[in-house]
Amino acid sequence: MKRIILIFAAVALLAGCRKAPETAPTVRDYYRDSLASLTLRCGKILEAAYMAETLLGENREIPGWEGYPVQLWEYHTGKDIYLGEPKKGLVYMLNPSPEQLARWIVNAVYDAKGALDPNDIEKTCSFIQWQSGAQFPVRGVVYEDMYTAGFYEPYVFKDGVTVYVADSTWLTREKHPNDAMLQYYLTLTNDQLRPNTGRYARICSTTREMYYAAGGKADVGRSDDGERSQAWLDEVGRLYREAWNSDRNFLIYAWAKANL
Repeated sequence: MKRIILIFAAVALLAGCRKAPETAPTVRDYYRDSLASLTLRCGKILEAAYMAETLLGENREIPGWEGYPVQLWEYHTGKDIYLGEPKKGLVYMLNPSPEQLARWIVNAVYDAKGALDPNDIEKTCSFIQWQSGAQFPVRGVVYEDMYTAGFYEPYVFKDGVTVYVADSTWLTREKHPNDAMLQYYLTLTNDQLRPNTGRYARICSTTREMYYAAGGKADVGRSDDGERSQAWLDEVGRLYREAWNSDRNFLIYAWAKANL
């Protein structure tokens, strides 16, 4: 009887193990012949990771990210035209290595197109470099001067997505966060946020619509105002953690499927 129970347990264990997707011969050939050069290209992308300025430490105990080598970075913007000096930022990030990023891009392009056109690979590289520098903010503030050159607006991030702080006392009208605010942004939980999140997921500006079109099954809302469910945070975080120890990043694949 004991032997039968052990056999059933072994069968159940094997059934519960998810088999990793097989690497296509085209991808294996690319790894052999061209991965080194693409890794160098991805190193150039990560050189644009402007928030990776001063490493303050590693934290493997962030709720939801336990065991992952999330790093805390301090960085400074250029001179802000309204503040009259640089702004300080604090952000937890989980950025890929150049080779990890290269493997994600190769598989995203192949899975989206069934081929590895160098133009598609470069388009994906260029977009990631422009959009994020391959930086994945787990928690913290990201400054961008998208709308007014030299005015570095703070965007609070959680799980790779822009979020909006519910308690207005942790914001400033002038958009110059102080040290207490920067620390607060590092520890935000979903119940401290407004119900809606941003539209785009790092590191490739993946939208909920791209996610669904690529086969995503979780109900994460829509990109329309009032429909941007917080469930997007949990799913983006889950997918990025899943990608961390894999050659595939579903979020990049979803972008590639929609844009290549």
